[in-house]
Amino acid sequence: MIITALLVLAVAAVVGFGVALAVRSKREFSEQNQVVPGRPSPAPASWAGAHSREAKLHRRLGDAVRGAHENPRFVELGLAAQMQAIDAEAMAIDERLVAAAALPAAHRDAAIDPLEANVDQLEAAIVEMVTSISVADSKQQLEQAVSAADLKLQALAEARAEVELIDRQVAGTDDVVREVVERTQTSPPQASPPQTSPPQASPPQSGQPAPPTASPPVPPAPPSSPAPPSSPAPPAPPAPPPPAPPS
Repeated sequence: MIITALLVLAVAAVVGFGVALAVRSKREFSEQNQVVPGRPSPAPASWAGAHSREAKLHRRLGDAVRGAHENPRFVELGLAAQMQAIDAEAMAIDERLVAAAALPAAHRDAAIDPLEANVDQLEAAIVEMVTSISVADSKQQLEQAVSAADLKLQALAEARAEVELIDRQVAGTDDVVREVVERTQTSPPQASPPQTSPPQASPPQSGQPAPPTASPPVPPAPPSSPAPPSSPAPPAPPAPPPPAPPS
């Protein structure tokens, strides 16, 4: 009994250790796939090791942002606003990468090309900002470095927002055209009014007298014109006088 209990405990310990290791590995894998530490990414988990353009750009974003978060000068100098701008820009680019990856292969590269330029610009802004604040010897140099980084981040955000606005306008136009086409294709055909034909007389059956056919009505004769009035007869001439008696 004691040996059996020990075996059960040993197996349970091994299973528990395996489960904990699997959970920890999954959590670490998920964290490695994040662009901004502590914020989940919409990118698929396969991008952590994929070799596609969008996956590589996704990992470059994560490396650049993590490098900025791990720099102690950002915390020492109180550059929380600049860090938030970097995080927001990286998340926006990452979301557009995911959307571009869902496009057909014929249009995917054209959508990823400007995003690759955005990744290059964000990496350059982070490197320049980290370098400038690290070597700044005076408060004036530090303020100049931070101001220059702010301008670059703002320009990058404005350029991305302009591209997104164009994309939304194009998508809205496509949606309108698609809706019109679908409405045209799905509209029911117009029903034509039924044509009425005069009833056809059925032929008489054998052995039965044919029904009388109605003759067309005879139009009435036109009224005769009245005869002109006759003129009155002339009066008779007067009778001759009687002859005189003889003397």
